[in-house]
Amino acid sequence: MKKLFYFTLAFFTLVSCGKEKEVEANKFEFDGIDESIKPGDNFFLHVNKTWYDNAVIADDQAGVGSYSFLNIPQKKLLENILEEVSSGTHEKGSADQMVGDFYSSGMNTALINERGFEPIQSLLDQINAINSIPAMMEFVANEYKSGNGSLISMGVSPDNENSSVNMLHFGQTGLGLPDRDYYFKTDESTLEIQKAYQAYLTKLFELIGNENAEQSTSTAYGIEKQLAEAHKTRIERRNVKANYNKIAVADLKINQPNIGWSKLLDHFGAEADSVDIAQPAYYAKLNTMLPSVSLADWKTYLKAKVLTNYADILSEPFETAAFEYSKIISGQAVKQSRAQIMVNKVDRQLGFALGQLYVERYFNEEAKSRVLDLVNNLQKAFENRINELDWMSDATKVQAKEKLYTITKKIGYPDVWRDYGNVNIDKDKFFENVVALRQNDYQYGLDKLNKAPNKDEWGTTPSTVTAYYNPPLNEIVFPAGILQFPYFDLQADDAINYGGIGMVIGHELTHAFDDQGAQFDKDGNVKNWWTDEDYEKFQAKTQLIIDRYSSYTVLDSLHLKGALSVGENTADNGGISIAYDAFKLTKQGQDTVKIGGYTPDQRFFMSIARIWRVKTRDEYLRNYVKTNSHSPPMWRVNGPLMNFTPFYEAFDVQPGDANYKPVEERIKIW
Repeated sequence: MKKLFYFTLAFFTLVSCGKEKEVEANKFEFDGIDESIKPGDNFFLHVNKTWYDNAVIADDQAGVGSYSFLNIPQKKLLENILEEVSSGTHEKGSADQMVGDFYSSGMNTALINERGFEPIQSLLDQINAINSIPAMMEFVANEYKSGNGSLISMGVSPDNENSSVNMLHFGQTGLGLPDRDYYFKTDESTLEIQKAYQAYLTKLFELIGNENAEQSTSTAYGIEKQLAEAHKTRIERRNVKANYNKIAVADLKINQPNIGWSKLLDHFGAEADSVDIAQPAYYAKLNTMLPSVSLADWKTYLKAKVLTNYADILSEPFETAAFEYSKIISGQAVKQSRAQIMVNKVDRQLGFALGQLYVERYFNEEAKSRVLDLVNNLQKAFENRINELDWMSDATKVQAKEKLYTITKKIGYPDVWRDYGNVNIDKDKFFENVVALRQNDYQYGLDKLNKAPNKDEWGTTPSTVTAYYNPPLNEIVFPAGILQFPYFDLQADDAINYGGIGMVIGHELTHAFDDQGAQFDKDGNVKNWWTDEDYEKFQAKTQLIIDRYSSYTVLDSLHLKGALSVGENTADNGGISIAYDAFKLTKQGQDTVKIGGYTPDQRFFMSIARIWRVKTRDEYLRNYVKTNSHSPPMWRVNGPLMNFTPFYEAFDVQPGDANYKPVEERIKIW
């Protein structure tokens, strides 16, 4: 019997392994292609329509699919890690202990609910005791250090004109709605969000026993609306030079006495002779409002900010109130499980400690070297494209190529992990843990002031499915989270990988030369390295991208904001072109052998369509178009491909097809 059992087990194992390999192989195939939709009419739907029609968005999510929604299964992996480490005992201060105990503290909902709003009672008492504007600004500064950015937004990052040193940057803030425009638009969906937000504030005031909750909401909302009047739009904030205003603190002290800049910096613990005021109109407005709005009204506003800042880490009624508002924006039907809520919080506040554990368990080191090869190949392809540009002079080409090859490449995870210092994480003190970590984060940023930028630092956690380009440091970053299928797989053919992570690499490289990145030199300084004639040509081509994307309709009469998404759209167009050229340097790219009935070029383009395979709720999509600098997934596929001639050739796109553009209308920048 034993022999039979072992044979059966071995046979089962062989069959299982065989099935796993079959599944692995199948994922590189393109099934479910909708042949009723021509590639030239809508390539996104040609590849993804069958999936799209069958995909089900979970009740606790706003969407499903690739890119940011690939973080959903990622979070399940992180949950597995947290469940594991939270059940054991670990050395004090270790990554396992910190993330495990923080997770445990947040999972103890009985204790959290028992405390109610007691954790913020002292803050409400402090607000009640405020008796002057200087005292109020001291409270604002102290609360900022705990993550409550009410009236002031401050950060430490490189000086735009001298990227070798970090300085203080102040930006507009003070609002509760997603964007300043939400305070002034009167369309049905915006009015619904305004109403939901005011209902949220009212509920929070009621939960702390405020008998005049609606009046308090009206007061706080009215102050926010006044502040919003001075906010720049998201499109206006894309202007790099207009959003950099280096001003001497001595001048601010004279011109904006009500803010009390010298005292404010003292409260922040920051030493600076000059600071960058990114949006000066906001601080001018704040300086005017401080004495014109009654102190009683300011105190009501500050209570609203305390409540909204801490609602999601208080007892269940506060957390539910926060969700009831957010679901109007996202369309999400139900709250996520407590475990998933805590995964998000751990990743947000201890992301690099958790990232170490993720990398140890799930990241294949071989992927790091393979992706570096792809990055290097795409750099070469980009250089070739720069050499062939017919609108750029040789002088500017030299500068462009120098910047291209100065780009720092970060792949997988940091070489140096962030140290969270001596933060004490207590299993029984969830609220205090959150505040302590926020304060640690503030101090971590402040410690960089007046120093050279830390080039080992990462701006995203390793497990996150994302990628980015950072102009002041001239670096591209690809965390471990995105180095997985459908973006990348060690077993996939080159068409899959170059159409996947290759497109993303090309996208990030192009950001160094989009409408914003092009204003930074190779060292990360805002400095003109173009000839005047070349830059005029570049701006004219960029305007073509703006106009084209502004013509696309997403929902009913809602158009894309071409001027808001121009940087990302430029990067999408450049990314596909560069990735394709790099792919054509590979053996498969130069071949014509079909796999699964498709040529190498067709598989390359189909891979591009698959990496943007996303389905979202309409509420989420509507807010996304209004506030996000990226185009929705369909237009990240169809938009660039209608400009790219090799796509036309691969799928025989002809005049009369919906997305056909004559050669002279195909926009090419890079």
